[in-house]
Amino acid sequence: MDFLKHFFLPPSADHLHLLKYIILVIYFIHIPFISLMIGGTFFSFIFRLLSGNDQNSRNWRVSREFIDRLVFRKMAGIILGVLPLIVLMLIEGQVFYDADISVVPFMLITNILVATGITLVYFYQYSFRETGINPSIQIAGGALALLFLFAGYFVFSVNSAIILDPGRWAVVNSPIKFLFSWNVIARFLHFLCAAFAVSGVAMIFFMFNWKESEREKDPEFADYMKKLSGGIAIGFTLVQPLLIFWNLITLPDQALSGVVYILTVVVLFLLFIITLTLYRLLKESKIKLGNNVFVLFVVALIVMIVNDHEARENSIENHTNLLTSRAVEIKAAIQQEREAAMASSIQPDIKLGEEIYNKQCSACHRFDQRLVGPPYDVVLPKYEDNRDELIKFIRNPYKIEPDYPPMPKLGLSEKEILSVVEYLLQQEKNRNK
Repeated sequence: MDFLKHFFLPPSADHLHLLKYIILVIYFIHIPFISLMIGGTFFSFIFRLLSGNDQNSRNWRVSREFIDRLVFRKMAGIILGVLPLIVLMLIEGQVFYDADISVVPFMLITNILVATGITLVYFYQYSFRETGINPSIQIAGGALALLFLFAGYFVFSVNSAIILDPGRWAVVNSPIKFLFSWNVIARFLHFLCAAFAVSGVAMIFFMFNWKESEREKDPEFADYMKKLSGGIAIGFTLVQPLLIFWNLITLPDQALSGVVYILTVVVLFLLFIITLTLYRLLKESKIKLGNNVFVLFVVALIVMIVNDHEARENSIENHTNLLTSRAVEIKAAIQQEREAAMASSIQPDIKLGEEIYNKQCSACHRFDQRLVGPPYDVVLPKYEDNRDELIKFIRNPYKIEPDYPPMPKLGLSEKEILSVVEYLLQQEKNRNK
């Protein structure tokens, strides 16, 4: 897939700085949405299997509640699910321009798998509204949706783990040995557990926002959903600290920093508060705590994303600095090309050149005298057959002669530079006749 590299241009320093924050925004938009979709589809699928073909059973109702409440409309799937990954692929192509790492192919595979998975999720959701659909086809649709989504985010986890380990960038063209590294497994499992936990919390949040008449209509089912969703949320929240430590231990050294450790502690503290709040909610049946838990989990998810992004920036710091330096060089080269093109279209004016010589140059230079600068009789013969170098020097002076101070930048226009160069070379030629 090397042909993909031709679609990207070297980024500028300002561009790189901006892209760093755009990536964060994409994660803030995409991760919560896709977490609810994966969690909602997973638990819906599990309870759909448990319900068999009995559409009047409690398991069937639970299955439908999960898929209907946690999977939003198709337009949201495109805007929040598919488009962010496409934009992220294009950004990664810029950020890792000319790097020895196959980020774009990995992201392309992720895009294809996730887009297919999201499409199958909506088919699975639609199948609950159509009584004529064969149950086997419905179950197969849910299973395939989860398979594609899990595969897509496993590849995404591989890509993220590779980015965090620049020492292994050279071997990612043969990624088989890297697929099941400890950090990849830790990241993937942590992503799934966070998705399942936030899905449980979201179901509690939506349940507590049901109309009061609905809870009064079927309080038994509402109580069951509260306990089920609370159990899911507590269970997967309790597992996350273990996976967070696993991920931290398996991170490459260059990804670690004081900020990463501090944010990790903040996440663990938030998870602890969330667990206690969930326990109180289930034990004391305090409905209002559902809103608090939901807000806390959203904050925890944001901190997790920021923490992972900080580790990523630490890992690619050297690459970013290299790209920044290269961007400065490319910008300077482009500027020189523009100036050279401009110079080729400008006609020098000998009278203007003489005027500039008398006003500015003569204060430091004479043709046959040493003043502040060297005499022109010594300097100009070097440029007689290479006037372009003299033009470049006057445009951006630098120290050449150790016995003389560096020449200051005169701030001349292109026409003034060409005119004074033409005047000086003409005078030198006349003096040698």
